[in-house]
Amino acid sequence: MVGVPLVSGRTYFCIRGYMKSGTNWVCRLLNLHPDIHSSGEFHWWKYFETYNENNRVFQNLANQEKEDAIVRRGLEKMTLETLDYLAPAHAKFVGDRTPHTLHPIVIRNAPHISIVRDCRDIIVSRMFHYFNFPNISNYFRRYPARENIRKQFVKDPWFFHQSPDLLLADESFVRQTARQWKQYLVADRNTMKCHPKLPVKLVKYENLHEDLQGKAEALVSFLGADPSKLPQIPSHLMPGHREEKPNSFNRKGVVGDWMNYINPEVAGWIHDEAGDELIHQGYVESKAWITRVTPAQPEQVRANRAA
Repeated sequence: MVGVPLVSGRTYFCIRGYMKSGTNWVCRLLNLHPDIHSSGEFHWWKYFETYNENNRVFQNLANQEKEDAIVRRGLEKMTLETLDYLAPAHAKFVGDRTPHTLHPIVIRNAPHISIVRDCRDIIVSRMFHYFNFPNISNYFRRYPARENIRKQFVKDPWFFHQSPDLLLADESFVRQTARQWKQYLVADRNTMKCHPKLPVKLVKYENLHEDLQGKAEALVSFLGADPSKLPQIPSHLMPGHREEKPNSFNRKGVVGDWMNYINPEVAGWIHDEAGDELIHQGYVESKAWITRVTPAQPEQVRANRAA
């Protein structure tokens, strides 16, 4: 890969990962560093994919290779100039945060941070996200029965603590999310295989919870910035939140919340779609994890809330 010359001598980087994996959290952590600024989500990949799709349709045009190179440079230049414009003048490391796969590579040769999170927690977090922000998708228009449940949630934000089984009662949603999560991770491995020189730092959401300061400093070092300049992580960015806010963007932020909402049937759906990837990522050892899942109990959810 031959990168486009930097617009202003800065180092550019990308933060990637499946939705609700912690990309926003990592972005905010890196922005604590005085030399780093990251923002998003711009979804530049849509521009690149649109052009790539046109290429597939009109692939026999004369001078296609030359045209591809010109357009590729133009799109990349647009991306860098926009990031430059949004970043403060003192920032030496400027990043784009977009929940997505590594491919298409928007900024060639740039360091990429890719975040991986247990898809079981992602499924819970994503569904709460839909209930809290119904306008981000047409989910409730496609499934009107779920709209009635959302109305109950609006009236009582703790509704799913009383009826945990209802949160993930939509089999199609659970299967689609698990399947897409797996596809993202497989796609990223293929991208790294095809582009072995692309600098990629894989980080697990769960490992951030275990040693946030150390992992954050490692990410800063990966970008090429001085880790000693990273301040102590403030309390509002520490793992989890002081109290759960079920109707907030930053709802809970913990590891293992899926155990409060996933029953044996839902566990089976997830394993059907992504069991091999759960094993590959080390989240489970075998299919036996399904047999250890117990039906979600309102009493247990309330106890966890109190704790």
